[in-house]
Amino acid sequence: MAHKFEKISVLHFDMHGVSWLRAERTPGGLAVLEQDCERGDWTQGDALEQALKAFVARHGIASDTVLSVFPRYDVTTRILTLPSQEHDEIVGMIRLSAEEFVPYSAEELIIDHSVLRLLPSGESSVFAVLAHRDMVERHLAVLSAAGLEPRQVCLSSACLVNCALAAEPKGRYGVIHLASGGFELAVVNDGRLAYSRGVASSQDWEQVAQDPTAGGGGGLIQESPVDELAAEIRSSLGAYRRDSEDGEGVLRLYLGCDGVDVFALCRHLSDELGLECRPASFGRDVGVQGKALDRAPLAALGALLGAEGTVPVTISLLPERISARRHMQSTKRIAIRIAVFAAGLCVALGGLYWQAVNTRGKVIAELQAKAQSLEPNARGIAEKREQLTILRRQVDRKGSIVEQLANVVDALPEGRANITRISLDREDGISLWGRTKSVDDVAELAQNLRNKAAQGLTFFAHARRVYEQKAVEQDSPVFTYQVDIPMTEEKEKDGK
Repeated sequence: MAHKFEKISVLHFDMHGVSWLRAERTPGGLAVLEQDCERGDWTQGDALEQALKAFVARHGIASDTVLSVFPRYDVTTRILTLPSQEHDEIVGMIRLSAEEFVPYSAEELIIDHSVLRLLPSGESSVFAVLAHRDMVERHLAVLSAAGLEPRQVCLSSACLVNCALAAEPKGRYGVIHLASGGFELAVVNDGRLAYSRGVASSQDWEQVAQDPTAGGGGGLIQESPVDELAAEIRSSLGAYRRDSEDGEGVLRLYLGCDGVDVFALCRHLSDELGLECRPASFGRDVGVQGKALDRAPLAALGALLGAEGTVPVTISLLPERISARRHMQSTKRIAIRIAVFAAGLCVALGGLYWQAVNTRGKVIAELQAKAQSLEPNARGIAEKREQLTILRRQVDRKGSIVEQLANVVDALPEGRANITRISLDREDGISLWGRTKSVDDVAELAQNLRNKAAQGLTFFAHARRVYEQKAVEQDSPVFTYQVDIPMTEEKEKDGK
């Protein structure tokens, strides 16, 4: 069974064209699957919505994860040095100074920033972006009409820089992107964005790239398109040089136009500007797989890299309402998953409890069955014990009364005790009364009787002194006593 990987579609569109790139996230990394560019004039009515809707349906984009690229020439950007390195403080400073850069209040803007570097002085170099909320909402409305809601709205300048840095992170150079509705230029210095500018234009840059020698332009300046482009580039590079810390300009330019070979245009611009100009063929060097990467849309490639979350410049123009709604949806999904997990856990615990109760019931039933099977044997054992007790009692009472009396007499301390009376009862036993010369003689008599038990007469084992009382006979002290030999039965213990 084949694995189904996430497909990502990146769209970059305006009223003059659509650029599209589809990639797949695989275990080996990002792989470009398809790409397409379409040009047209969709300035009337809802022509752009209809054109994009047809484009989306033709390529089956609705089922993909969608990233949208917002054009640089529709926003205002600044590279600022701010006296803080804390995120919340930077956000507050940019919002407070927003009206210095655009004629709108902060509430009318979607503002984002990316920290380019942290300075040793505790300051920050920040790339600030200010987009009018209506422009972004109009962009989203066109996507919505085509049945799409993008996961992210990226800025084209950030995408270009991320793509360039992934391919060539060192040096000082400019990146120029010719889009259907204008062009933009970004300068990279020492691995960081140093300058950004976007210019709206109605020039057909695809046609210009294919035939740079063609005269007549559609721009405001009535000159050849290459001359117009060279003048704008020269102006932008001059502005960068004036603002740069060292006053140095760039010596190399990279030029790209979605889906078009720009080699001839690069040669003409090199002659016009006196700078080395190369095609921006970054696709082979940015760490993605696929075919025809040399002509892949640059901004789309940069947005694709941004989706991995490891790019140096991150700008999001997604309105707060969409972010908040998605956060709520994400929280709801997490809550549902937790609830499902908890329910599953309860079911599992209930199953374990039922299994434990069932096992306990089976064990009890087995023990009861064994007890029932052993009950007749237990009754037989009890009966045999009773019979043994009776037999032992009979054995203890063996011998004639004369023999028992003989044993009693034999137990008397010789010459120190006598018996004046004997009481014999078959049930109660034998009681002796008499006189001794001392209390010790009474104790010796009782002990001698108990010693008879060792000779097999267990009946005598219970002999005990009852009392001793001092008296005088013929002017001599004597002690009267009573010793009992009770007929006591041994108590059988039930296995204890």
